[in-house]
Amino acid sequence: MYVEDNKLQANHNQSSQREQRQPLRCANCDIDILWPPTVAQGKTFCCTGCAAGGPCNCDYSQYHSVNISGVIHYLE
Repeated sequence: MYVEDNKLQANHNQSSQREQRQPLRCANCDIDILWPPTVAQGKTFCCTGCAAGGPCNCDYSQYHSVNISGVIHYLE
């Protein structure tokens, strides 16, 4: 009985940790919010620009660019 309770508690803790790791997403432009969000009318936004309906005025310097090397093949 105690083993089952411990397993349930462990599963609950793991799911709580997964939920905490997921970043918030902007309700307007849908980017991951890596800083304290702006909340307006019960919705979460990345910046005051998005909270006002756009355009987004975020500083994207916290995002890392991804360099992909290779050849792009276009279908004809």
